[in-house]
Amino acid sequence: MKCSTDEEAGVVGELGEASDVRSLYGHMQGVQDRRGRRGRRYEAATVLTLMALAKLAGETTLSGIAHWVRLRGDWLQGVVPLRDQRLPCSNTYQYICERVDMESFQAEVEAFTAEVTAAKEGLETPAVGDEEVIWPQLVVDGKALRGSDRQAWPVQPAHMVLSAYHVQQRRVCRQMAISGRGGEAAAASALVQLLDLDGFVVSADALHTRPAWCRQIRQAGGHYLLIAKTNRRELYEDIACVFEGGPFREFPERHASTVDKGHGRLEQRSLRISAALADYLKPRWPDLAQVFQIERTISCRGLIRSERAYGLTSLPPHAVSPAQVMCLVRQHWHIENILHWRRDVTLGEDACQVCRGQTPLLLALINSLVLFLIDLTGATNAAAKIREFAAYPQRALDLILLP
Repeated sequence: MKCSTDEEAGVVGELGEASDVRSLYGHMQGVQDRRGRRGRRYEAATVLTLMALAKLAGETTLSGIAHWVRLRGDWLQGVVPLRDQRLPCSNTYQYICERVDMESFQAEVEAFTAEVTAAKEGLETPAVGDEEVIWPQLVVDGKALRGSDRQAWPVQPAHMVLSAYHVQQRRVCRQMAISGRGGEAAAASALVQLLDLDGFVVSADALHTRPAWCRQIRQAGGHYLLIAKTNRRELYEDIACVFEGGPFREFPERHASTVDKGHGRLEQRSLRISAALADYLKPRWPDLAQVFQIERTISCRGLIRSERAYGLTSLPPHAVSPAQVMCLVRQHWHIENILHWRRDVTLGEDACQVCRGQTPLLLALINSLVLFLIDLTGATNAAAKIREFAAYPQRALDLILLP
């Protein structure tokens, strides 16, 4: 794929000299195209790269992508390999999305983000608290693609995806489709089998607080950090009893606390962590080392409310400090605040009405890729960066053609 530099030069950054990183277009050439050989007017790699380029510039739908590309036809003719110098319509984008191999597309996206991250030496999220978290963290959580829901005939429930999100690198390591309502637990079990968790801490919400899943994580070489709620009533009551009746002399507690002020509210957090239940719970909960209680007190506009949560982890006391545990718990919410919320609001994922075949899943993966690329620039406001790319599309092109 050739890149024209006649217009304003883009800001490629340090990765422009990284010879071991292939461009996004180079990776898209490795995606298997299941269309018949006859009638392939547009190369799948070209169309997929154009989709990422238009999404970086703020387009959220296939029709919007097609229109954006056509409006810039004269510029794109010099940088995009097109057989007959024609640009695809929205139906062509849909057709190609339905017929590329999803597994190979996901593998190439993951390889691209991994290569870029390795060259950039990671995009570490600043740690919350006084101590830096030394454990890389993967957050597993599901999300419904609400725009794919259809109530009229033929009725179709919204597609759902499960993502493994690398907090420090701000990238989705793996995405998996959830088959039907209630299938998230089964998808999480399958997801863990595909990941190398050696040296990682895996966190998830209370739905995944299951002994079998904890055993899978430990067998894969990772540690777990999970929240206990009343769906595991016996576990919940055991942990609550420890902190309501403690501390115990035989099992001293460790503490950490933080105070945050902003957006018109004052938030105080305190954590108590203990190894008191380790021996008692280990027969059922594999390698459980510590349990903890987090209490939050929030003051906002004269109103005060308190919240209390309990959790468990396989991280032993000598391997992690209370401040680091608190940081890991807070960073769990990055998948909601940094990934899911920005996909919904900034990239308009829930408003996108595409519902046919595998296209919603493919668009969700492209949205995650777009946010990764935006974070790669160091931008603190994704919406502002998208407006910049809309005004200067050459900069977006330089970003996806890094080498």
